[in-house]
Amino acid sequence: MPAITDYANEAAALAAGWKKQQVVTTGGVFVTHLERWDTGAGQSGSRQVATGSSTVNAAAADAHALTVLNTQRRARLGGSPGRASGDGDSPDSRGAAHVVS
Repeated sequence: MPAITDYANEAAALAAGWKKQQVVTTGGVFVTHLERWDTGAGQSGSRQVATGSSTVNAAAADAHALTVLNTQRRARLGGSPGRASGDGDSPDSRGAAHVVS
């Protein structure tokens, strides 16, 4: 199973093709969306979005969005929530493991 590596910072995510949208609500909540359209061979694909928010400042919302993005990537691409970056799935009771194609 290939290791899923977390993005170290927002710049790494942006370099990998993620787009950033940031808004401030009328209530003073900072919201950051990191999004990308993922496509597969011969498939239309799907929009992937990680959203972070903060009532403190924009940087805190950015950090939250990056944490959400890394967690979603581990869960979707072969990692496991709560595990260190790069850890693969544990085999199930029959010894089978998730395969990234």
